[in-house]
Amino acid sequence: MSGFLHYFLSTLDPMSNLGFSYAIPELMTSALPEWWLFIVLPFAFLVLPSVAVWLVYLFNPAAVRPPPPALPDEAAPLVSVVVAGRNESETIGQCIRGALLCGYPNLEVVFVDDNSEDDSVAIARRAALSVTGSRRDTERVRIFPSPRRNGKPSSLNIGIRMARGEFIAIIDADTILQYGSVQHWLLPFRDPAVGAVAANIKVNNSPKTLLTRFQEIEYALKTTAKVFQAHFNILYIVSGMGGIFRAEILHRLGGFDTGLGDDRDLTMMIRKQRWKVRFSVGAVVWTTCPETLNHLVKQRVRWRRNVVKICISKHRDTFLLGRYGLANAYVALEVLGRIVLPLALLLVVLWASFSAGPLNVPEILTTLYWMTNLYLLIRMSIARDITESPTPRNFWLMFLFPFYAIFVIGFSQMYAELAELLRIGSKHYYVPDHIWEEIPWW
Repeated sequence: MSGFLHYFLSTLDPMSNLGFSYAIPELMTSALPEWWLFIVLPFAFLVLPSVAVWLVYLFNPAAVRPPPPALPDEAAPLVSVVVAGRNESETIGQCIRGALLCGYPNLEVVFVDDNSEDDSVAIARRAALSVTGSRRDTERVRIFPSPRRNGKPSSLNIGIRMARGEFIAIIDADTILQYGSVQHWLLPFRDPAVGAVAANIKVNNSPKTLLTRFQEIEYALKTTAKVFQAHFNILYIVSGMGGIFRAEILHRLGGFDTGLGDDRDLTMMIRKQRWKVRFSVGAVVWTTCPETLNHLVKQRVRWRRNVVKICISKHRDTFLLGRYGLANAYVALEVLGRIVLPLALLLVVLWASFSAGPLNVPEILTTLYWMTNLYLLIRMSIARDITESPTPRNFWLMFLFPFYAIFVIGFSQMYAELAELLRIGSKHYYVPDHIWEEIPWW
């Protein structure tokens, strides 16, 4: 056992790393493929954006987390929070109460129930009165029960049509708005070219299981990347867990595609209209993540299949570089890269292992493991400094996070992409049959 630990920790030997640091200038001028593929490119794409955001945050915090202006209540624009769901009795009450208590004075909640079989509607109707008992709170909540199941996208479209606000915030039924989040959410709209703003999503049930702790790390790592992408207008998704839009844009687009109904699809449509998409660190929303492996894999497979449906099939015209501008051309290539690169990286690892011989495979994998952990430590520390997430008690999980990323997220996504490209079981289980029959086959 001691021999194994010595071998496993040999990559961390200070003298070896000192010698490696002396060799970096020579490596940067070399044509060694392993150096560029395993060290430099992952650093450039995964770590460097976070470091750039952190340096800006150190010298000018307001550039990353601008403080909201102090506006009188009468000057606050009306914001409609639209929620749609089916059988959401466990969370819809907390969702509505969170919206009413988020500290924004001019806000309404529109809940569209998708023919629930539980008491979601009754709980939603009681939620407003349970906040302050004020009649005004009751009038700020409007509920529309559907007589038949139409799917979440169709229900959201009903809520969008019924919304009266200048801005429409769309959240999930298990999402809670943090106090003060709406004020931060509206800040980027001071630029008239901004059409949508993504929220900073945090995990509400992180302490529940090991999987939810991993997801807290995963969501936190995405935050600094989104800050970087939004600055250069290459943010490719406004999550359905928390996104706010100019109402005029949603009305003009007709809302969600009733079949796909995906947040990525809506974001792509907004981007193709040449609107800017931004991200707000201060607009915090808390979501409930899957607590079981089966639920998590189903969620990620569904998300990834939609990426292929939307980006490769429905919006394939974005690959005509320049048709929708330089930023959208970059987004199209990045989405394609996120599909191709994991498989390419796997092939490169196999090639390097084959070239070096079977006796050197453990050394290659061990080195990659520790480099991955170094990059994770940098990114997690930066995310913690800027967003206060992930929590310190979950930092030790970075040693296990690579296995979660590869075996849970990576394999499920690769399976989803292959299944969707081959049209295997393409029907979504959450789309009603009558809706599925009406949508086009892209």
